[in-house]
Amino acid sequence: MTSTTTVAAPVLSTHGVGVRFQGLKALTDVTIELPAGTVTGLIGPNGAGKTTLVNVLSGMIANTEGEVRLHGKAVARWGLGRAARAGVSRSFQASRVFTEFSVWENVRLGQMNSSRDGDPAEILRTVDLLHRARHLAGDLSFGELRRLGVAIALSTSPEVLLLDEPGAGLTGGDLTQLQTTIHAIREQGTTVLLVDHNMRFLMNTVDRVIVLEGGCLIAQGSPAEVQQDPAVIAAYLGSEKS
Repeated sequence: MTSTTTVAAPVLSTHGVGVRFQGLKALTDVTIELPAGTVTGLIGPNGAGKTTLVNVLSGMIANTEGEVRLHGKAVARWGLGRAARAGVSRSFQASRVFTEFSVWENVRLGQMNSSRDGDPAEILRTVDLLHRARHLAGDLSFGELRRLGVAIALSTSPEVLLLDEPGAGLTGGDLTQLQTTIHAIREQGTTVLLVDHNMRFLMNTVDRVIVLEGGCLIAQGSPAEVQQDPAVIAAYLGSEKS
C-alpha cells in the first residue's frame, strides 16, 4: 500500500535500492522518500532490513543496486563523512557518549572536523539538557544519556537526522520527553527518520510510516493507513508466530 496523501518534496530518497552481503539480499528494490520537515517512522519485524537501510542512507555501507538521492540528485560513493558534510547525520543504537567528558564537551566533540557546526547551547536546549551542560555525561540518567546521543547527532546542524532506536530501554516520562525532543527538532525544519520497536511511541511521534519485511518495502503512508494495511498486519502476526 502507498498513501495518496500529498506530502512535501523529499530531502532524502532512495530509488530501487538493493544491498547484497556475500550473495544474500538484505534489501531489494526499496524506493522511499523522506519529505522535508516531517518525521517518518521506519518499522518492520526483526531482520526486515531497517538498520541496513539506515546504514545505506547514512553512508555507513554502500548500496549494490539503485540510487540514494539528496534533493533529487543521485549521490555516488556516498560515505559516512560525505553524508555528514552534505547534512545527513545519525544516532546509533549503542550510545557513543564519552562519560568522562561534560555534556557540553560531548557536543563539541561531535563537531570535530565538521564544517556544519551548530550552536551547542541551542542544541542542548532542544534536547532539554542545557541545565546539565557542565555536568559529566557519566552523571546523567539513562533517559538523559539517550537525549545526549541525539544532541551529538544534531551537533553538525543536519538537514536530515536518522534516529536508530533512540527510545530503546526508555519508559514513561523519558519517552514523553524524547517525543517532545523529536517534535522540537521537526519544528526547527529538520527532517527525521525514526526507527523504534515501541509501536505506540513511534505511531504517536511520526507523520508517516515506512514498513519493511524481508528487505522489501511492503507499505508506506500515515500511521492510521499503515496500521490498517493487511500486509503489515500479516507481517507482524507472522513474526509473532515464528
